[in-house]
Amino acid sequence: MTSFVGFDLETTGVSSFDDAPVSFGFVEHVTVGGEALTWSESDYVHPGVAIPTGATAVHGISDEMVRLATPLCEAVELLAARLIKVWSDEGVIVGMNVAYDLTMVESLCQRLALPTLVDRGGPGAVVDVLVVDRHFDKWRKGKRTLVDLCRHYDVALSDAHSALADADASLAVFEVQRARYGELTTLGVAELTATQRGWYREWLTSFSAYLEAKGDAPVARGRYEWPLHSEG
Repeated sequence: MTSFVGFDLETTGVSSFDDAPVSFGFVEHVTVGGEALTWSESDYVHPGVAIPTGATAVHGISDEMVRLATPLCEAVELLAARLIKVWSDEGVIVGMNVAYDLTMVESLCQRLALPTLVDRGGPGAVVDVLVVDRHFDKWRKGKRTLVDLCRHYDVALSDAHSALADADASLAVFEVQRARYGELTTLGVAELTATQRGWYREWLTSFSAYLEAKGDAPVARGRYEWPLHSEG
């Protein structure tokens, strides 16, 4: 049976290539002896730099909270190893705008001279609940933050911008999506990832055209790569 594991990072900023995590969360919903259980792993990360006040205002994590936390290099190695373990077990990583988180891990592996996810045989199967939502309900008006998706799919989110809570909520949203959109259950794991890549690029192409029509710069080519973006 395929395992679906929610994954999320809280970070120092919005760049996958320049910023770093300050916390992480992994969540899996399992059934043991007919009982629904939740497995989770989370921790703070010392990013190696001061956490900007703007980032702290979003997720509430301060320099003092990470002062004795896992050092960045050690944490990135742990994250890469956990992700690869899920994929090597033929599991699926689930997240909200998950390419941001995965790209940050990949970029940090490069910056810290660690084997990258690609070096280790990844990435494997991925589900992005935002990509799924945009495809199946593309004309819905309004924002599509995780809070908005939780509201739309009737999923409880008790502690938004906590890595563990966000990972759990993303997984719960996907469980509702699978029940609502039958196509998701008919696709194999490899097909699921490839199909979403097409959905994502279709949306991004449309969004880039919208930006250009407004006189703004088009989306950078590296953003079309999914689930790992590249610079440029």
